[in-house]
This record gives sequence, C-alpha cells and structure tokens, in this order.
Amino acid sequence: MIKRGFCWLLLLMTAPVAALETATLRMAQLKSQGWQLQGIKIDLSTPAQHPPQLQLTIQSLSLPKPLNDLKLLNVRCLQFAWQKRQISCTQGVAQLQSKTFASPSLHFSFAITPAQSQFHLQKLKLLQGQFDIQGFARQGQWQLRLNGVNCGLTLLHNLLFPQLKLASGTVNIEVKATGNWHAAQQLKAQVQAKNLSLQTADGKKAGEHLALTANVNAAQVNQQWLWQSDNFFHSGNLYVEPFYVENKATTISLSGRGYLDPARHTIDIDRIKFTHPQIATVTANANLHYAPSVAVTRGTIYAHISDLAAASQVYIAPFIATTALEGLGLSGDIQAQTHIRQSALADGYLIANHLNIIDKNQRFALNGGAMTFNWDNQDSFNKNSIVAWKELKLYSLSLGQNYFPLLLKAQKIHLPKPLIIPLLGGVFRVEEFDWQAVKNKTPQVHFAGSIHQLSLEKLTEALHLQPISGYLSGQIPSVNVADSKLNLDGGLQIHVFDGTIAIHKLAISGFMTDFTQFYSDIAIDKLDLEQLTQKFSFGGMQGRLSGYITDLYLENWQPMTFNAWIGTLDDDSTHQISQKAVNNIASIGGGGAVDALSRAVLSIFDNFNYEKIGLGCYLQKSVCQLTGVEAADYGYYIIKGGGLPRIDVMGYNTRIDWKVLQQRLQRIGKTDKAVIE
Repeated sequence: MIKRGFCWLLLLMTAPVAALETATLRMAQLKSQGWQLQGIKIDLSTPAQHPPQLQLTIQSLSLPKPLNDLKLLNVRCLQFAWQKRQISCTQGVAQLQSKTFASPSLHFSFAITPAQSQFHLQKLKLLQGQFDIQGFARQGQWQLRLNGVNCGLTLLHNLLFPQLKLASGTVNIEVKATGNWHAAQQLKAQVQAKNLSLQTADGKKAGEHLALTANVNAAQVNQQWLWQSDNFFHSGNLYVEPFYVENKATTISLSGRGYLDPARHTIDIDRIKFTHPQIATVTANANLHYAPSVAVTRGTIYAHISDLAAASQVYIAPFIATTALEGLGLSGDIQAQTHIRQSALADGYLIANHLNIIDKNQRFALNGGAMTFNWDNQDSFNKNSIVAWKELKLYSLSLGQNYFPLLLKAQKIHLPKPLIIPLLGGVFRVEEFDWQAVKNKTPQVHFAGSIHQLSLEKLTEALHLQPISGYLSGQIPSVNVADSKLNLDGGLQIHVFDGTIAIHKLAISGFMTDFTQFYSDIAIDKLDLEQLTQKFSFGGMQGRLSGYITDLYLENWQPMTFNAWIGTLDDDSTHQISQKAVNNIASIGGGGAVDALSRAVLSIFDNFNYEKIGLGCYLQKSVCQLTGVEAADYGYYIIKGGGLPRIDVMGYNTRIDWKVLQQRLQRIGKTDKAVIE
C-alpha cells in the first residue's frame, strides 16, 4: 500500500511542469510492518523558476513494537522533499500521545537516502521538561542522542519507581548511544537530580533536598562490556537504614570501572572507590560470577578512616544504637585491608593509631591506643598482632600502660606469652588465653592465670564502696567457656579481715545470655570480727568467724538453693558483742521478749560477753530452714551468752520465707530487742 502511494507521487513529480502548478494526493490509511499512517495528504506545488515543493500532512502515525504505545498526531511537514533518491523534511511539527507521555507539540526533521538516514526531534514537552532527540543510521550502524532538561521526577517516578514517594525534584538527562541493528555497542549517560525529596513506602530509605549526579559509560569490546560509573552526592540529607548523612557542602563520591562478560556470567571489577572527604576512603577490586548465584572468585578491600570520630557518628553509631554500647565515643586513625578468595575472607590486617574510646556511662575508657592486627585463615599462620595502650580504665579501675602480642588465625585467638597487668597495687597475670569460634554455637574460651596481692582497700575505693582492708590472691588453673557454660578449675582466695574467703567449684551456665545459672562453693575462715564490724554500721563485735556456703545455685543472679553456716570459733580470743550488734542479730532471727531485770542490765552495759554465735540457713523452694549454735526448749540459740552480764539471743522460727529474711537483713538496726538473762 505504501509503495502504491509513492508510485502516484512519483508520477506527479515527473509530469511536465507547465501542465501542472499544484496537485494533491490523499490516502486514508497506510500499513506496513507495524507502522500505521492515517489521513495522509501530500501537496505538490511547482512555483515558477523553482524546483517542485512538497508538503506532507498525516493525521496520526502509530509506531511498531516496542514503541507501539507512542502515537504522533497532526504530523505536518512544511518543507518536504523527495529528489535524487532522498526523502527529507527540514521543518516538521507534530504532537505526541501515549498512555504515559503527552507532548502538545514537537518539532522534527529527517532525511532518508539509500545509504543513510537521520532524524531530529526538538522541543519535545515531556515530564514537565523539554527533550531533544537525534538519531543517525548508516551502513548497519546507528547513533542516538537524547537530552532532557528540568524533568519533573514526581511524574517520572510513577513510571520507573512506583514504590517511591516523591515530594519534589527535577532531573537533567543526557544519553549518547551507538550500535548496529543487532545490539547496542556503546552507551554514555549522565543524570543530574536537584532538590530531590523522596521516601520509600517502608520508610527505610529517604532523602531531602538531594543534589546527585550519576555518570555511566559502557562500550562493547571483544564480546565484553567495558563499563565505568561515577556517582556524586553533592548535598542534602540522606537516610538509608541504618545510616543517616547530613551533607551540607561536601561531595561524597562512589566510582567504579570493570568488565562485564554476559557469555561467561562474570564481572571483573578493576576498581571501586568510595570517598567521604576528610573522613574515610574505601577502595576495592574483585572478580565475581553472577549466575546461577553471586560468588566472589577473588577480591581486595582497603579502607582508610582518617577521622574516626566523624566516621563513627555516621557509619558506626547506627549499629550500636539501643544497645549497651550506645553513645560510645571513638577517635583516631584506622587503616585496614582484607583479601577474599572463593567468597570467603582469606587474610587481612588492621592498624589503629591514636585510638581513644570513651563510654558515656563511664564503664570503660581507652587512651592512646596503638594496635596492629594481622590475621590469616591458615592454621600455619604465625605473625603476631600487637596491642598497646597508654591507659585503660574499667569503671574506676585504672590498668595503666601495657603492651602485649596476640596471634589471630583461622577462627582462633591465642595469647603467645603471659600477660602481666599491674592492678590495684598487685598483679593480675594471664598465663594462657585461647578463643575458638564454633559453628552455630557460642565460642569456646580457655583462660589460666593468677591474682597476687590485689588491694581490697584500693578496689573498694575505686568502686566507691566502704573501704575494706586486705588483699585478693589466688591461682586460676583453668577457666573454660563452651556452649554458654563457664567452669573454674581451682579456686580464688580473698585475704580479708585477717582471714580468708575461698571460692571453689565456680560454674556459670547460660553465660552472657538472658538466663544465667550460677554454681559455687564458698569457704570462710577465721575472719576478725572486730575488723569486719568496724567497717560497717552493724555494731561492734570481737572474736573470729568461720563458715561455708555449699551447693550455691542462682538463676539470673537470684538465690534458688544453698546450704550456709556462719559462726564464731571456740578459741582463746576475746568474745564480746555490743548492744547494737545484739539488736541487729536479734532482728535476723525475729527478735524476742526481754524481762524487766534484763532491761535494767541492758541499760547499764554497752558490751556483753558471749560463748558462741552462729546462724545457718538451708534454702530450698524459696524457704530458708534456720538453725542456731545450740537447740533450746522453744527454739534455738543464735547468741549463747557467757559470763556476766549474760546475754542470749533466741530464734523461734525454724522456717522463714527467703524474701522476708532478705527484708530483715535490709532493715538491720530497726527491729526488736534481744532476750537478756
């Protein structure tokens, strides 16, 4: 049909000029290979002394797939020519219509010869902006160029990103492409967005007043695509869960280049570089397969954080928010590198200088840290890491300056030689330390060491507690943590109040979980009661105190069961007790009656002699079964007097609720008086 119409046109153009000044050809419709033209009109005029002129008018022009959604209306070519095997239109006007786009008018031109063709669309009004499109084809090769200015993203996002909520923004687009009739061969594109404000429906990504630039270059070379991308975040506020960046005037960039091989499903990344000026730089290269699944054959990642304080606010703080580490302050300089082999880490290092860590809750602090960590996935690796600091604080405890090596390999951490930590006037010595990761389980930890002459006075002062004289010493042959269970082999000895407290059979199950179980035995030997009671407001006592706590079991640090006894020794030491201490001990056992004579004696003397003092508790099912130093007709003795003035404190309840007993201990000094005889 199209050929027939052009035949009529050819006849008109070859007719004698003198015989014809104007002619018009009309066709209702032309169809060919998806093209459809309706309402065609061609006007021929032959002005004197001028070559013939043609004007073409088409009511509607529908394009073939994949452009079949586009339709050109009221197509008019005011300067249409067909001569010397060339068809051209140098001045055309039309309207664009589609389900998505609409342009009230556009200007176009084209030229077609057997060897080449070209077209140019100008002043195309789309997406609240203006587009300019040029195309050229010759000998099986084509070129395409597109420029769009001030396009409204609020309209574009419905087509490309319907999941986004766009509030504002404009974009400039520039695209250049070349290829042949089979495929594209080269692509160059730039997108510039201004004043972009958007948010995803789930709220996990959002931006406000963003200024962005994205550049993409790609060219086909030997069946591969050589690509390069340069992207810039000039200004604005950006949130990508959990990160938030408020960028006022610093251009943050992400660039990369490499090769894409569609036949082999591989991507070779020569270089990717992320730059946050004055804060951090990250570079990487890699070879990977992307089908049937993504796998990294090899890769290298290098990072340099020049301002750890600023970087931590943006890139670290979001991960520790709402955790125990929230508010952690970091500063210093860090360099790190790792190699990847077959989608797994192969080796790496981290160097930290001028490292400072401050906990806002004052639980710990590190000053002047200098650390080098070397790691390899091979068990044969033997290059030590170095850890050093000028000062380390745990709560109010200062560990001073230190320096020691570590060996990091595979999934293990090993202390190659003993670590000596001066602490509280004594020494904490770590003889052995090993950490081993276990798949799908908690890590296994082994520790062995000793504590020598740690000052309890300095410890209690550092913890802002009532000062206690004495020292803490002990051998720790082995501490093992596995499957969330901690076991202490050997024991700890606390030398305090001229006696000792020994801890044995210590074990913790559910270690560092939300359900912790604690087990231990504790032995108390020959504590000086005078030194002990002088440190507290309990009331003065003289004598020696021994005892034990066996089968101690706690759940989430609350006692569930134990068998405990504390009592004075039958020795040659002075056995005296003050009136205040008598009252407090009586309150533990529940108090008792005092006759008139005893009240008179109690009002005269401040201190009393005793023969023995003792109290035992067997806790089971939240009930404590109480025992004293000796049975009595109606109860048991807690204090059995000796000499004059004689004082006895009796206990009458052999069973007491554990919570009630705890409340009595908390109210010491505010209960009933003792029984005096």
